[in-house]
Amino acid sequence: MHLLNKITCGDNCDLLGLLPRECIDLVVTSPPYFNAREYAQWPTYSDYLDTCSGWIGECLRVLKPGRMLCINSSSVIEARANRGSRSVRYNIPADLYGICKGLGAWFVEELIWEKPEGAASNRSQRFSVDRHPMQWRANATTERVLVCQKPTDCLNDEIINSRDTGHRVTGEFDRGEVWRMNPANDTNHPAVFPMELPSKLIRYYSWPSEIVLDPFSGSGTTAKAAKELERQYIGFEINPKYCNIGEARTAQEVLPFATA
Repeated sequence: MHLLNKITCGDNCDLLGLLPRECIDLVVTSPPYFNAREYAQWPTYSDYLDTCSGWIGECLRVLKPGRMLCINSSSVIEARANRGSRSVRYNIPADLYGICKGLGAWFVEELIWEKPEGAASNRSQRFSVDRHPMQWRANATTERVLVCQKPTDCLNDEIINSRDTGHRVTGEFDRGEVWRMNPANDTNHPAVFPMELPSKLIRYYSWPSEIVLDPFSGSGTTAKAAKELERQYIGFEINPKYCNIGEARTAQEVLPFATA
């Protein structure tokens, strides 16, 4: 598979089409949020959701039956045009779940990534002065990780027994659905997530040597986490600058296991 263990530059819908059916063991990704960055703009929110439906459908096509699709996302606010108009807030995590459900995926978890209070923009500044009812707004200190499973006739126990039963998840592990992590800062990319986030998902939902896909690779955080955990990876990134950064972060020695 010529896309294996590299981050390939291009449109992920085109690149996903190059992958055969049911060749991926785990998908971990954080797609662009609707019109939240200059590099991620859509004419309407409906257009954004149509785009998401396309790549999610392709991810489910290439994912093996019974394996997990993990999507990190967050609500976004579209600022009001002027003081006489309203702002609009879009519940992206809920709408992505609706797309996954409509495509037949099974809901598994909604994990909450909680950031420190100081990491959020202050939405309550006006309320702290005026204190009018209807004026209060919550500071956005969380993001959501939607975990869905591709339908399968097998029980999870059967999937586990078909793999390397000698492998175990070692060390500390999360017992709850709230994961407290500091956001990451990277001068090379404006929206990088912490290495800890994909690392946890990869540890919990895959075995060594399996293939982890990130169709929005960005600066290569998921790919780097996969490689450090002795998984293989496939990354797609449309921006050549970020693609080169991601490749540089992961370009070390050849992975020590056979390719698929």
